[in-house]
Order: sequence, then structure tokens, then C-alpha cells
Amino acid sequence: MFVAQLRRALLAVLCSVPAIAVSACIAPQYPLGADNDQLSVGRLRSVWPVEVVVPPVKNVSGEDDLPLERFRSELRRGLVHRRYTPLAQGFVDRSITEASYRPGSLGEQAVLEVTITGWNTSRWRSHAALTVDLDIVMLDATDPDPSKALWGGHATRNVDLSRERNSYLSEAALLDRAVEVAVEGVLASLPRREGE
Repeated sequence: MFVAQLRRALLAVLCSVPAIAVSACIAPQYPLGADNDQLSVGRLRSVWPVEVVVPPVKNVSGEDDLPLERFRSELRRGLVHRRYTPLAQGFVDRSITEASYRPGSLGEQAVLEVTITGWNTSRWRSHAALTVDLDIVMLDATDPDPSKALWGGHATRNVDLSRERNSYLSEAALLDRAVEVAVEGVLASLPRREGE
């Protein structure tokens, strides 16, 4: 009887050693967006906007040929996933000109403004990796003062698609995926809209 108990105990120890070793090798997983420490929630929960205007993305990075329209479409898609309703892009584009648009004039409750401040592709060709720096802010359409933003701040997203590179048929498709990953990482810090 003692020998049988000893065998079971020894077997349990031997079986648990590989499981412990494997779990020690796995890096801890952090929630997507947890590293966006410069993004903060301002008055978002007091307003909870439904309809949001996403104007064209601005580029002050000093780099040309950025996929600004792709950023904009991914921002719109990301808002939908977080239960916000971006106004139709065609409607927004027909209504917005720098001189005439006033926040709230299209019936929206918020405006999501994005400015790309950095675009580093020095590792893109060799490693399918890039770094995007951007300022993102959701403004209350009734009080669009950036100092009273509903949500936002500065974000830096390091995108590494080296493991996915061979899954894409073209460089353009791979770049689209990089933009998608960057936007997902930024919007992961935007609280999901509650209610209704």
C-alpha cells in the first residue's frame, strides 16, 4: 500500500514538472492597449456619444505616401466594434471643408481627430516592422476644446508582422494589415460604449 502511494506521488511530481517548465517559458500576456499609457479617459463616460465624425487623418510626420485613407477606414471600423456609430464617410466628406465645418453641425455628438506625428519604416523591408506615433482625441461636439477632450492623447504603436509576412500576396496588403494592427492597438484603450 505504501509503495502504491509512493508511486502515485512520484508519478504526479514527474507529470507536473514539464507543465511547470512550459508555463514558465510562456511570456505573460497583457490586454491589447494596456501599453497606451498616454491615452486617458476624460469626460467620455459623462457624454457617451453615439454618432461620431471621423474627419480625414492628418499627417505631420514629414513622410509622404502614408495610407491615410486606410487609417481612416480602420478607425471607423474600430469605432463600430466599440459600439460607436461613425457617420457615413461620403456624407462627412461632402459636408466638411476646413473653413465651413463646425463640430455638431452634422448632428454628431463627437469628433475623432487623428494626427500621425511619426512613421518609422526603417525595419519594414527587412522585418515587416514599423512604428507609428499619433495623437488621437475624441472631442465633444458641443464643446470641442481639446483641453476638455472626452478621450485621447498620444500613442506609439510598434507593429511587427514578421511572422505573418508570407501570408500576404502583396506589400500593399501587408501594409494594410499593419495599419489594422496599429489602429486596433490604439482603440483598445477607448472604452466600449455602454447602454442601449
